[in-house]
Amino acid sequence: MPARPKRPCKHRGCGALVSGNDNYCEKHQADEVKWKPDAVRGNRHARGYGNAWVKRRERILLRDCGLCQPCRRAGRVTIATEVDHVLPKAQGGSDDDSNLQSICKVCHKDKTAREPKAR
Repeated sequence: MPARPKRPCKHRGCGALVSGNDNYCEKHQADEVKWKPDAVRGNRHARGYGNAWVKRRERILLRDCGLCQPCRRAGRVTIATEVDHVLPKAQGGSDDDSNLQSICKVCHKDKTAREPKAR
């Protein structure tokens, strides 16, 4: 059977080619996020993101006028599609409105990548 063709590393901006079943080059192997299935981590209701969270999320998006707050602080106008915990719950953050912000998908992904990994 022929070998799989090499593909680009999945790390944003990296052009290194990887082979086999790897998704990241050697330099970015530590960045690979290993998602756990719901059977291990629990569904959204078990993790505290049930109907009350849906209402809170809508309230925060309205409070922030539907704009990404990190982009706004950087002088850009971007539509927010998600709500983020400023201090992550894994680090002791709460669902209090003062700890929540509207955020776009790109900023949320970048912020999450910069946060220390929960063990």
